[in-house]
Amino acid sequence: MADTKVKRSTLNAQPKRQRLDYRRKSRLYESLYDLNRGFLIVLEVFERLERKGFFRRDYLRAFRNMADELLAKANHELTATLRDCEQQEAARFGRLCRKWERRFHGPTRPVIRKQSNKKAPR
Repeated sequence: MADTKVKRSTLNAQPKRQRLDYRRKSRLYESLYDLNRGFLIVLEVFERLERKGFFRRDYLRAFRNMADELLAKANHELTATLRDCEQQEAARFGRLCRKWERRFHGPTRPVIRKQSNKKAPR
């Protein structure tokens, strides 16, 4: 006999539907922009200090190179992470689009046209 007192699983045990947090995504891109803007300010200050002659050029060039290297490495890692997230999102939305197309358009059937025996005029 079937049990009539079936207990439903708790809500925490159910898989949660993934929701896109657009604010989080835009904050990540804004943070990347802010990081680049901050480094550009630092590089401009190094140029200003070099023009004023406060530090030796050797040191300023070394500091500028370190800042450029750090910026390049940070951008490389951050954009790689963002690229991976964007690829996952594109794949997810692609699956949703294909599912929608199958649902509402049905299976596609090839269109077969009759060929006429008439020759085209020259």
